[in-house]
Amino acid sequence: MNDENRSLQQEEFLALTSIFGTNSFKVNNIDELAEEFQSYTFKLSLENEPTFSSQSNRSENLLTLQFYLPQDYPSSSQPTYEITSLYCGTLKIDDKLRNEIDEKFKELFVPGQVVLFEWIEFLREFMQQKLEQQFDKKIQEEEIKEELMLEDEIITEEYEEQKLRDESKQVSDFPIIKSGEQLEHKKSVFMAHLASVHNVQEVQIVRNTLLSNKKIAKATHNIMAYRIVQDNGVILQDNDDDGETAAGSRLLHLLQILDAKNVIVIVSRWYGGIRLGPDRFKDINNCARDLLDKSGYIQNNNSIDQSARILSNDKNGKTKKKK
Repeated sequence: MNDENRSLQQEEFLALTSIFGTNSFKVNNIDELAEEFQSYTFKLSLENEPTFSSQSNRSENLLTLQFYLPQDYPSSSQPTYEITSLYCGTLKIDDKLRNEIDEKFKELFVPGQVVLFEWIEFLREFMQQKLEQQFDKKIQEEEIKEELMLEDEIITEEYEEQKLRDESKQVSDFPIIKSGEQLEHKKSVFMAHLASVHNVQEVQIVRNTLLSNKKIAKATHNIMAYRIVQDNGVILQDNDDDGETAAGSRLLHLLQILDAKNVIVIVSRWYGGIRLGPDRFKDINNCARDLLDKSGYIQNNNSIDQSARILSNDKNGKTKKKK
């Protein structure tokens, strides 16, 4: 190392230690004559920046570098350096960032002039800018996240409000179920239930509601029939024996004879252990007709007479199977 380079390096070191202090800028090699180059450690601290005081989730806003001064610095060669920090605060020191720093360091070096102070000042401004950009990005992401959460809350509130409106409508439109009196015959018990219905969905609602009652759900049979007059005048009708063979079709036939419209009838039977034979059909239809009459579904005496004849035929008819 020639005297001029040694003098310039020493002057630069004294200037830097007086500016940044020995805690931030210190020499690594004590015996500089025994080394081919001089080595320094510099710690660039941005921890006192108020904008980022609450941002040190990973580490302090601190960047550590090693500067290596060759013997022909600054006359012809620039210093070499190494960034030993992996992060500055939450900012990762990746290859892209290192390349940007390296390009600028090369631009700043002028042969014959010391450059470390200019490098450090550039690095301070550069890292400050990167941290601000990261902070702004984080704030922007948080704002977007809050907006999305707010939108989700609004959507949820609207959904809940609509759900309440729908539930209120369902409650107001919910078919009212009426139950008749119990009929007991040789320990078997029969009870009819009915409701006004206008579509298959309401039919299912009525069935599900009745079956949610433990007593009704435990009935031996829940015989069902319904008739619905659609908007086009076509009658939609169906029945279900629920294991009581032919009982469902007989109950539907009763509704047809009575010309009962927009109604579902379910007759629950709890078997008492004694077989009733064909009398069980009379009991089922008797329960149903009585409740239909009390609920206003039987409109004229002719229908009553015809249904009475049906019940009489059920009583006097012969069946091959008895239960």
